[in-house]
Amino acid sequence: MLLVSCNGQPQPPQPASKSTATEPSDMRTAVPLVRRLDPADTGPLELDFDVPALPDDDSPPLFIGVRIAGNDPSVTAEVARRLVDAGVSARVQLFHLDHVGQTQVTLLRSDMTPGSGTELIELPADGLVPGLMPFDSDFNTMQAAGLLVEESYRELAFALVPNLPAGRYRLVLVVSENRNALTDAHAELLVAYTRKAK
Repeated sequence: MLLVSCNGQPQPPQPASKSTATEPSDMRTAVPLVRRLDPADTGPLELDFDVPALPDDDSPPLFIGVRIAGNDPSVTAEVARRLVDAGVSARVQLFHLDHVGQTQVTLLRSDMTPGSGTELIELPADGLVPGLMPFDSDFNTMQAAGLLVEESYRELAFALVPNLPAGRYRLVLVVSENRNALTDAHAELLVAYTRKAK
């Protein structure tokens, strides 16, 4: 079961991991990973990366989105809220790569309908997503990768995959509306395992 959003509930502190990444965070080629968004680069962002299996899950849940970092939790929460309200739309496509070529992966987004809760909706083939939604990454894998260095983070998703087999993948992302809202907020692209409900 996926926990779609619990950004209002901070995750409990965990002991520091001894297996932090030795490579710079923006050079990682395996999930979880982050990339800076260059304000001058308005073209498609293409990124090849590996999705390792988790010890307890050969097809872990994954999401594609952005994160906001800072020292003040109330400030990062407000910046994230403004990004949700800004209608930052994008085209998000994910492809599985193997020796015969690439196969497009079906992506989902979460739609909150008043009175009926959250519903997962399949993205069209062109990957159009109307906006960002609050989401949560898996704390332990983010920490082990050395990606938790600031005091406060808020994460937002464009799209998700409930079960993604381990392997090599290619992300193609084009922010089509209000890209400046992301760069003004110093948002980073985030591809991460999804936090699971306990």
